Order: sequence, then C-alpha cells, then structure tokens
Amino acid sequence: MRLANILQYFWGERMRRFWRDSHTKKILAAFSFFAIMIAILFSNFSPQQVMLRTDEVAKRNIVSNITAVVIDEKQTEDLKQQATDRVQKKYEEDKYALANARTEANNFYINLRGILQSNSTDKKTAITGLLNDMVRQKNVSSGINTTSSANYLLVTKPQDIDKMEQATLSMVELAMSKPITEEAMGGVYNDVSQQVNKLGFISSAEEIINIATINAIRPNMIFNQEATTTAIKEAEDAVEPVHKTVKIGEIIVREGDRVTAEQISVLEQLGIQRTKSYPITLVGAAAFVIISFWLMLEYLRRYHKDLYENDKQMLLLGIIMLIVLLLARFATVIQIADRPEINAMSGYLAPVAAGSMLIAILLNNKLAYFITMVMALYVGLLNGGNQLAFVIVAFISGTVGIYRVSRLSQTSDLAISGLYIAGVNVATILAMAFIYSNITISIVLVGIMIGVINGILSAVLMIGALPYLESGFSITSMIKLLELSNPNHDLLKKLMLEAPGTYHHSLMVGNLAEASAESIGANPLLVRVGAYYHDIGKIKRSEYFVENQRGFDDPHDKIAPALSALIIISHVKEGLELAREARLPQVIIDFIGEHHGTSLQNFFYSRALEEEGEGMVNEDSFRYEGPKPHSKEVALVMLADSVEAAVRSLPAPSLEKIRTMVRKILRDKLNDRQLEECDLTFKDVDVIANTFCRVLEGVYHKRIEYPDIVKELTKRSGTYGDDDNRPTEQG
Repeated sequence: MRLANILQYFWGERMRRFWRDSHTKKILAAFSFFAIMIAILFSNFSPQQVMLRTDEVAKRNIVSNITAVVIDEKQTEDLKQQATDRVQKKYEEDKYALANARTEANNFYINLRGILQSNSTDKKTAITGLLNDMVRQKNVSSGINTTSSANYLLVTKPQDIDKMEQATLSMVELAMSKPITEEAMGGVYNDVSQQVNKLGFISSAEEIINIATINAIRPNMIFNQEATTTAIKEAEDAVEPVHKTVKIGEIIVREGDRVTAEQISVLEQLGIQRTKSYPITLVGAAAFVIISFWLMLEYLRRYHKDLYENDKQMLLLGIIMLIVLLLARFATVIQIADRPEINAMSGYLAPVAAGSMLIAILLNNKLAYFITMVMALYVGLLNGGNQLAFVIVAFISGTVGIYRVSRLSQTSDLAISGLYIAGVNVATILAMAFIYSNITISIVLVGIMIGVINGILSAVLMIGALPYLESGFSITSMIKLLELSNPNHDLLKKLMLEAPGTYHHSLMVGNLAEASAESIGANPLLVRVGAYYHDIGKIKRSEYFVENQRGFDDPHDKIAPALSALIIISHVKEGLELAREARLPQVIIDFIGEHHGTSLQNFFYSRALEEEGEGMVNEDSFRYEGPKPHSKEVALVMLADSVEAAVRSLPAPSLEKIRTMVRKILRDKLNDRQLEECDLTFKDVDVIANTFCRVLEGVYHKRIEYPDIVKELTKRSGTYGDDDNRPTEQG
C-alpha cells in the first residue's frame, strides 16, 4: 500500500511538472490553434460540393452560386480535332533513295545474268524463283506470269537484256524524279505500269521491266514523326478555348436529368463538383494551415523576436486570429436575400479590419500588416466563387484600419477609423463587382450596405474587445497611454496642484523627448506619457525641489548635503509607491524608476566635499539607486529631464549657451555610462542633441525690444508682456 502511495505521489508530481513546463504549454497551444484552424477551413468545404458521375441521374437541381466564365470543353475539343486533322504530315528528303533504287535494279539484272550464264541444269526454276521473290517482296499484283517470263528470258539475247536493264533504270529515274511518300507508292506503281507499256517492248519484256522497276522504286521522302507531332501540338495550342458565361442562379444540372461529361466539367470549373475525396481535402487544409503557421512563426522569430518569446503575446495573437476567422466563417452562412448573387456577397462581411487594428494597437503595427495578409488568404478560402475578390477586400480594409490606428492622438480616432474602413470597403467591393459581376442596382446597394456594416462592425468589435484584451494580457496599448495622458488623471491633477513647477517641467520634458522619439525609432506617445509621470514622487516633498520653491527660502540651506541628497533621491522610490497605488502600467513605472539611472547628485555632492573635505564623503550615498534605462524611451526622458533643468538654470540663455549645455549634458551621461544598457547609438545621441537644441532655441528665442511707451504701460500694469518669460514684477 505504501509503495502504491509512493508511486502515485511520484507519478502525480511528474505529471504536475509536465503540465507546468513552458514547452508543454507551447506545444498544446500550437496544436489547439492548428486543430481549430483546420476545422474552420474544412467546415467550409464539406457541405457545399457534390460528387456526380457521368450518366448519373441528378437528385436535385444544381445551381451556380456565382457568375463566371467557363470553358466549353466539348466545343473546344472539337475545334482542336479539326485543327489536328488539317495538319499535314512532315517529311524530309532521303538523299540516298535514288542511288539505292538503281543498285536494286542493277542487282536484279546481275542476278539474272548470273543464272543465265551458270552451268545449272534447271535455270528455269532459278529464274522463276527470282521473279517470284521480287513479286512477294513488294506485295504488288503486277499480273506477271513468272513461268512464261522465265521461258522468255531463257531464249532472250544478252543485248535484249541490256536494253531491258537500260529501260528499267530510265523508268526508275523518271519515277523518282518527283517526291514520293510511303502513302503515294500505289499511285507511283500505276504510273510506272502505264509508262512501261509505252516503251515498245514485247509484252513479256514489259512485264519484266515493270516488276524490276516496281521492285527498285522506294519513297524518297521519309516521314518525320517528331516534326509532325510538333506541328499537331502547335495547331492544338493555336485553338483558343471556347468560353461561355454561367450566371448566378443558372441551373447547371436539372433534377432527374442524366449528368453529362460536359456538365461535370462546368461544375468542376465552378468549384461545385468535388474532384477529390474528403480525406484529401482535409490533407490539403492541414497542409495550408501548416504552411501559413510556419510562415508566421518564422516571420515572428526573425523580425519580432521579443514577441515570439513572449507566451502571453503569442497567445493573444492566436486568439485574435481565431476570433476573426470564426466570425468570417459565420459570415459565409448568412443569407442576405433569396437571390444567389446577393448571398454570394456575404463573405465581404468578414471583420478582418477588427483583428488588424487590435494587433496594431496591442502588439505591433508592422506585424499587423503581415497577419492581415494571412487572414485575408483564409477569408478567400472560406468563401466560394471569386475568392480573389474576398482576399482583396479583406486585405485593403485591414490595411486601412492599421493606418488609422498607427498614430492615435485621441480615443475618438477609434470610432472614426470605422468610417474610413466603411468608405474603402464600399469602393473596393464595388470595384470587384465591376470586374467580376454583372452590375445591377441591387448589387450596388447591397455592396454599399455590406461595406458600411463591415466598417462599423469592425470598429465596434475592436473597441469592445480592446479593454478586455488589455487587462487580460496586461498590455499597455496606445489607448491606455492616451487615457494616462489626460490632465484629469488623479496623479497628474495632484501633481499640477501640489507641485506646479514639477508639472510644468514634466510637460517640457515630454515635449523635448517626444520631438526626437520618432526620428530614432522610439514610441513618441509612450515617451510623452512617461515624461508626464516620471517625477510624480516629488508630490510628497514638493518644496524641496527648486522648480516648486515660490519664495526665497531654500529648505536645503538648513540641512546637511547628505540629507538633502537623500530627500532628492527618495522622490524616485516615493514615485514608484504612488504609481503602484494608482495601478499604473509597468511600462510607465519603468520611467519613474529608471529616469535617473545611477546618476550622481553633483550639486549636493560638491557641497559635501566643500564642507567635509576629500575622502570624507561616500559617493554612493549621493547616487540614485537605479536601474539604468533599458529602453530608448526611458533614455530619452532621462536626457530631456537633465537638459531641461540645466538650460532653465542658465542666467541668460543664448543659442550658443543652449547648444553647449545640451552637448555637455549628453556627453556627461555617456561618460557616466548611464546609457550602456539601452540600445541608443552614437548617431541616435547626435540626432537627440540636434532636436533638443532646435526645440529649446524655439522656447528661449530672442525677444524684441519694446518701445519706451509700451514698457511704461507695461510697468504701470504690473506685468511684462506675454513674450517675456521673466517672473512677474509689481509696479
């Protein structure tokens, strides 16, 4: 019993470790995604196709659900056959045919003379055999009596045989002076017989000349199989396929009719006839999912490695894709009207733009373009008919959605994006209708309606799902950042009321950092919001920070430099506490904790050295705890924070002083190794310096000299003009 308990414990512990293993979770998630995608695709193929055989009786009317141009296979095949029949066989000349024919004729007479001159006792039989062999060799009925001819040859004079040989050679040359093919040999034999009859020889001699000539003659044009085959292929290829238009709602096969091969061909071209079995279709669907799945993973691994290694973000990406494709599948079964051409447009309702915008907002807008393309391909496969049209509309609507949310300035832009998507949907759907359909008023009106519904539905789905996905996956999107940038946020309002100088300083830091963010590949909105909150820790002891000191008393004059440094440094820790209490996103908390890095409090450190002397002061007590900035955005705020404070401290800021101070601050941060943990380059730092100088020069620009009368009026009113940034003076 105890052994069983021990085994059960170890087995249970092993299984728990198995299920907690991150690789196991990834494999299960990938398999689940794979299975669901195959199910979505395969569900689209099963119910819509038929499997008919030639001569089978149709059990129902089979109707086309699209307007399409198909090939009339039977008429096209008939035209090809006619073109093939008109092709003449190709021949090439046999240059040795005449010489071989002469040799054949000469050999006959040589053999004949050999028999006649021999000492054989049975010459007649030998001559008869020679003549019979010639007749059998050509298989031509020449009407020759070989026995009678043999008797004639036995008594013929040698000079007569020579004349017969000369006549035979003449007839061979005459016959072969023209092109002769294998098929024309019968006609040539007849011509030879007629020509021989005109030579004036006795009948027996004519018969021998005739058979000798026919035996020698052969085709001088040889059939070229390869050239003929090529000519036939060219003739077939030259035949243009015969097309016919099949309209939506047209009955291809009527109930009770026998199915013809031509009808099956039309059904196959329309995608109605299943040409493969269900298992093969399932294999094809699985193969497509595997290929697209591999492409997405490889793309993520190469270009978005951080996201690829983040399990939560990968899960979010998979969920968004599955939701969009499930909705796209649902859209294909919606019946808009009783007319097939109208119902075929329901596939345009697929809300791909909603998924595209969610990916752009929550993950990455560049990734969103690639995933939009993949989702558009799936939408095309989920719909019958003109699949390319559905792919184009889905991709364009998703792309426009990404454009609209890539640079949000206010939350109302989300709703406006739906109107842009609706507009481009209407234009694209109508363009596809003009290309692929017969335009009618009903198709135009339905296209407009579907385009508008798709755009508004995409925006509604995106806005509705966004807060749940944000909170569920702990993602700080641009929408969340826009909410945090609202001055009415509790922390910002408190900062504005209790530390107005710090609030103004934060706004200036935000403007400085945001101006150079985009040029170095940083997120401008994140930089601005991070700058707003980076100094919220100063709320607790605002009077200890110079920007909030309204009077002439400085509390630091009454305390030791070490205590002053501790108070100043503690605003980071106090800011982190306030941020966590307010449940700010971690990405904003990073700005608070890292915007000083491990920098040294130079002012109070120098005072401590003056008071206590060299070697008596611990430098670490005057340094921030860190950590150093880990991102470009935080590094920008660090630099902008130091630059803004330093330039503000200049007694009479000129353009040259501003530039010198900016370069000095950035050089000091580099020398202090505060930027070594972020991915800023020297080129980035140079761009940042130039941008800071440009913005600060605009703030501290040269003032015009007022006329004396204006100055006098200004003094009497107790203030300087709006163009003067000096403190207000009383008259």
